[in-house]
Amino acid sequence: MEGSICRLPELIQLKKKYKAYLYMDEAHSIGAMGKHGRGIVDYFGMDSNEVDILMGTFTKSFGSAGGYIAGKKVDYSIEIFLENMTKTISLIYSEKCEILLLKILD
Repeated sequence: MEGSICRLPELIQLKKKYKAYLYMDEAHSIGAMGKHGRGIVDYFGMDSNEVDILMGTFTKSFGSAGGYIAGKKVDYSIEIFLENMTKTISLIYSEKCEILLLKILD
């Protein structure tokens, strides 16, 4: 697979400057990038707490099924985003991701 690496340190600066959320898709980097194989955050030696939501799959690097969405805190706007995202995913893949599991992040 091909891809490009985002400039994570610059994205984190922009996130702080504009008080935005940062959502990082580590699906193709987890297990493959970084000193410890923990993805782009590890590649740049950044603190994962700087990223609000991390997501990835277990199918690529781990040869398994499923995935994850992780974060330090969920507030109302992120909860609505995730709820709408899971509804869209469930329509595309005919699978339902329970929003209650995502509320554990709170």
